Amino acid sequence: MGLVTPGAAAPQHAERVLRELGLTPSRWSAGPGTWFGAHTHPQHKVLFCVEGAIDFLVDGQRLPMRPGDRLDLPARTLHEAEAGPAGVTCVEAYRPE
Repeated sequence: MGLVTPGAAAPQHAERVLRELGLTPSRWSAGPGTWFGAHTHPQHKVLFCVEGAIDFLVDGQRLPMRPGDRLDLPARTLHEAEAGPAGVTCVEAYRPE
């Protein structure tokens, strides 16, 4: 599917990349094993994993993310996610439609 690409792990770097794209980054964390049930977003989501791990499930495909990985998720894409055993911290932003 090619949604996950490697990148830099530092939160400040991820925030800088998103700002350079004209986006407003936000940082969030989730505890070990936190489950995010199936949902969509009305806008294109750009997300960097900066600490820990998270697995996204998109179209039946598991997309594991580790520090430095970037996810580009098109608007209205149904997805689920599960934080890794040590939890996760991500930096994300949305592209206006």
